[in-house]
Amino acid sequence: MSNTMKTIIFIISLFTFLLFFILVNFIISPGMILNSTIASFLTALLYIMGYIAALYTQALMKYLYTRSLMKDLNTIKLFPAKTFEIRDRLILLTLPIIAVFMPMVSKMTVARENLVSFAYLAALALIIEALFLINGRTLKIHVTNRGFAINGMDIRLELSIPFSYTNAVGWYPFERIENYLISGSKILLYPTYDMGVITFECSEEEAKQIKGLLVSNRVPERRY
Repeated sequence: MSNTMKTIIFIISLFTFLLFFILVNFIISPGMILNSTIASFLTALLYIMGYIAALYTQALMKYLYTRSLMKDLNTIKLFPAKTFEIRDRLILLTLPIIAVFMPMVSKMTVARENLVSFAYLAALALIIEALFLINGRTLKIHVTNRGFAINGMDIRLELSIPFSYTNAVGWYPFERIENYLISGSKILLYPTYDMGVITFECSEEEAKQIKGLLVSNRVPERRY
């Protein structure tokens, strides 16, 4: 996926979160006068919902964009993509962690409000873990007549900076596959421009078929 498309997706997802931010202030402000505890809980809940909505906004855009590129392709084989990594989870939690720890660092103390924030952060971490488990099952690698496509609901942040994910959603034609490596039933494809790695497992017979497809499209084998 091009950096331009990544930027567009990121900006739209950011606007989604900002809309929730405005909604929070519109709904919660009157409640602050009535019951601060309930207002605090609702604020945290809506912020979490806004964050998740932003993640799903970009996931849906990546899915639809990739699907539009796949409409004229002939899928030969379909494989489940490798599951998400620990790093992917930590990236999503980076901003919430900073938001929780910054007040403590600035004041050099831990107040009751900070403990409540820890609870909200733990809840968000559990929600994100559940979302990774659920959405990880939707990620599929399509082996097509013109290359490889990865599609599904990928909630990982799509950053428009030199950064690579394993099995990132997108379309990878053969000419963008720099080289490949096959070890038994495990296949690793290395796209150009350091765009991460595509990896999946299949039977040895299927691996031979995919190797034949790569060779016929002049994709060189990677040397150790």
